[in-house]
Amino acid sequence: MISEDCDLDRFIDAIEDLTYHEVLTLTLKEGYAVDDLLVHKKSEDASEEELERISEYNRALRDFIFLLQTGQRPDLPSERERENYSKFRRVAGSLVERGELLPAILDYFDD
Repeated sequence: MISEDCDLDRFIDAIEDLTYHEVLTLTLKEGYAVDDLLVHKKSEDASEEELERISEYNRALRDFIFLLQTGQRPDLPSERERENYSKFRRVAGSLVERGELLPAILDYFDD
């Protein structure tokens, strides 16, 4: 896992300057690792706060993967989900600057 403590900012810092293929691959791998972590933590009877923090991180990863794979903005029902999703704009902007994504992708970050 890139961010063992499920810190979204740390994860984004780690992938911001990577190629599209690397971003997608690492985000998918991180999501799978977080799925495993959630199962492990639930079996350990982790606190509700810890489970929610891990789940929130997982949702943020899935929202960004959804955008990359479908080219559509995911449903973001809560303010926190919108905040986490908007953090990925840096990654998308970096990919646009390198010509790996079309500039229109940035429209999916504007409210």
